[in-house]
Amino acid sequence: MISLGLQKIFIRSYVLIKLSLLFWLYAFAGGLLLGIGPALLTIADLYKQHHWHYERIKVREGWQLFKHNFKRGNLYFYLFVATMTGLSYNLYLSVQSRGLVFILTDFIIIFGLLIVLSMFHFGIWLTANYELSFQALIKLAFIQFFNNFWEVIKLLAGLGAIFLLTYKFPGLILFGSIPGMLLWTAFVSKKWVTKLEKAV
Repeated sequence: MISLGLQKIFIRSYVLIKLSLLFWLYAFAGGLLLGIGPALLTIADLYKQHHWHYERIKVREGWQLFKHNFKRGNLYFYLFVATMTGLSYNLYLSVQSRGLVFILTDFIIIFGLLIVLSMFHFGIWLTANYELSFQALIKLAFIQFFNNFWEVIKLLAGLGAIFLLTYKFPGLILFGSIPGMLLWTAFVSKKWVTKLEKAV
């Protein structure tokens, strides 16, 4: 029983490392600037198709997915970056000002940042599960944020924990943090995906 548990831990750790290395391989293939978005969608697709079957996760299949996801991945990633940058800058300006109105504005902007961050992660997993138009993807990710408050809290808490672990152990950036965030999103989204499948 203990040996089976250890084997499970080793297999899952290996899948995390393999997905992480593939992410960086594809991200650098796109010159980072044009590679991060498609690489995120690619490792989401690979995990969705093969889960913990590490031997089925192949570089060549990932490369085909990367090319397929290139345009959509960049559009999705840079829409997220632009929105987060705009909100963060507005928060910075708002924090410099005094008054009750600006305190209220700070909370609204922070809430907006949390919505966008959650939608980004939910959207990556939704893309791996369904063939959706870009508009439908954004709508579903937005609806998912308001579908279950505790799911959002779990998502953000898990992402925060992964961020803190990565801050303490920077090597995780190369060997696990990014697929770790993806897998955590997949875990949190289980009920929502099941709900969508029943509705279809």
